[in-house]
Amino acid sequence: MNLSNSIRNLPRADFLRSVGIYIMRDHLVLVRLRKNFLNVTLLEQELRDLPVGENRQAISELTGWIAEDVREIALKAEHDSRERALRQAILSLLPHFSAGRDSLYICVPQDQAIVQTVYLPQAAEANLQQVLEYEIERQLPFTRDEIFYDYLPMGKRGDKIGLYLFAIPKKHLAGVLDVLGSFGIVPSGVETTATALANYLLFCKKDLAGCAAIVGGHADDREIIGVRASAAGWTQAPELLFSHRVPDAEWSEGIGKELIAECLRQAPKLYGWGDAERVFHSANGEKVECEDLCILASEKLGDSADVSAATLPAIGAALRGVREARFETNFLRPAGEDRGARNSLSLMNSVMVGLLVLLLLGWGISYPIKDELRLKQLQQENQKTEPSVEALRREEAQLQTVRKEVQFLSDIHRRKGEVLRVLDELSKVVPTSAYLSNFRYRNGVLEVQGNAENASTLIPLLEKSPLFENVAFNAPSNRGRDNRETFSLKAELEKQANSGSKSPPSDKLNEKAGKL
Repeated sequence: MNLSNSIRNLPRADFLRSVGIYIMRDHLVLVRLRKNFLNVTLLEQELRDLPVGENRQAISELTGWIAEDVREIALKAEHDSRERALRQAILSLLPHFSAGRDSLYICVPQDQAIVQTVYLPQAAEANLQQVLEYEIERQLPFTRDEIFYDYLPMGKRGDKIGLYLFAIPKKHLAGVLDVLGSFGIVPSGVETTATALANYLLFCKKDLAGCAAIVGGHADDREIIGVRASAAGWTQAPELLFSHRVPDAEWSEGIGKELIAECLRQAPKLYGWGDAERVFHSANGEKVECEDLCILASEKLGDSADVSAATLPAIGAALRGVREARFETNFLRPAGEDRGARNSLSLMNSVMVGLLVLLLLGWGISYPIKDELRLKQLQQENQKTEPSVEALRREEAQLQTVRKEVQFLSDIHRRKGEVLRVLDELSKVVPTSAYLSNFRYRNGVLEVQGNAENASTLIPLLEKSPLFENVAFNAPSNRGRDNRETFSLKAELEKQANSGSKSPPSDKLNEKAGKL
């Protein structure tokens, strides 16, 4: 094959293939994408019906009519019926999927997941993953072992770091993962429609500047997703501005109307999908037309890409497999994986790769690669050294574990000393006629509650102490029938006394130890 023929065949070369699946309540949608040197093509799209499970709610409400064990049997039968339908649907789609070549990505509706805004101190930025492990049970009504989660940075908010925390209960994915696993398929990632649709929009509108919003969804739930992109969108990371679910009953009125108004103030450019109105009105009454997201598919995925609204989230998920995703959220992200390691290829990277391919074709396509034998030799040597490298990796992991345990014990010892010092000082300065009923110390701030004959005399007593400063009432004091005043005081530790301590992101230990 000469150089001219190789260049002519480049547009038909298959570099990457990816499969995206969108699992709705009543449908399952599969798409398959191919990326070659010049473009991304939609190879196929398939839709399968799933049982809705209309009887589930009715069964759950029959507690007064049927026995509990009968109700549980009925619910299990309903679940088994849907799982069988899911298995049958995936089985019918297997001919459209090559496990050895295609990567698989799943998108689930936003109502299956939890989106939580989290603000953390800037000091947490260096160890963000570890800090989130502490915070997750405070922010969500689940334990860490009950959920899959990931996050997106949302930039600095004053002196805080803002994050979008995405989480999904493991039980919501258990059935899907089990069915796929029974066919030997392991998904590469799972995300929600919020990031899948945002990735689809940024892929189709690479010249998108400023802020834009995606509105629409399905009959039961609607979504409003905000995105900020630069004028040259491939040179700067985009930002997810907001992600809201709105019940259908409140879409035109109530919270939906308020969110649309706020959306138009932040993102004047609107894109619609699914059951969305095509025209909205801004606060001053001006009409804002909503561009159809489905139309964009024919411009970026080939002229024959006639897609429906249900197909768009599946395409957005599959874009991750062809390195065109801009938001890297993945509920199945392996522990310790570098978030930047799987960033999608930008336009500039694609151009550079293309130039490299042309150079390689011009240099080496007319004769065999001279270093092929040397490469094989190096690979063999690498295989011989791999056991030793793996042993070193295990030792390094064990060392890191020991370091974390030592640091944890050191923190416990330091916090215990701080609490005891505060208690000792209070026992010295608070008169015996006063009683403390509650004590809380956290991040250098002391809060005490109790009763005394004259609560106002406590403030100068605490101010005289070399340990406390800025002493003040935290709430108005009240005098009871026993002629004693209840009080709530707040004080800070002197800076020179507290300068050597650094509080962890979530100081639960001091909070628990401080309650009397």
